[in-house]
Amino acid sequence: MERREFTGAALRANLSSSISNTSTTISLTDGSTYPSGLSPFVIVIDRGTANEEKVLISTRTANTLTVSSRGYDGTSALPHDSGAFVDHILDAVVIQDMNVTTYDNQVLMWMGA
Repeated sequence: MERREFTGAALRANLSSSISNTSTTISLTDGSTYPSGLSPFVIVIDRGTANEEKVLISTRTANTLTVSSRGYDGTSALPHDSGAFVDHILDAVVIQDMNVTTYDNQVLMWMGA
């Protein structure tokens, strides 16, 4: 898995325009607090609703996000309305990768266990 980029101070944003289930760019009202986009990061749109979707983002330029993968982390690619809430999140794929890395023999051997 490629290293992900995170920021602890990302504020909730909104979609500045509607997107279809195949859109490859996402425009936010204000993406300035989101990761720089030098490494991929994950967002969630419509969190906690029936339309929740996680999206793997490859880059960010100002308020425009370039999509690497829609319907990421066990969700489905769905259309979303302008104004939908968008949050930067830590995804289950990263958590599972860290879990495997931490508990496999290589790390335990490195730790002297």
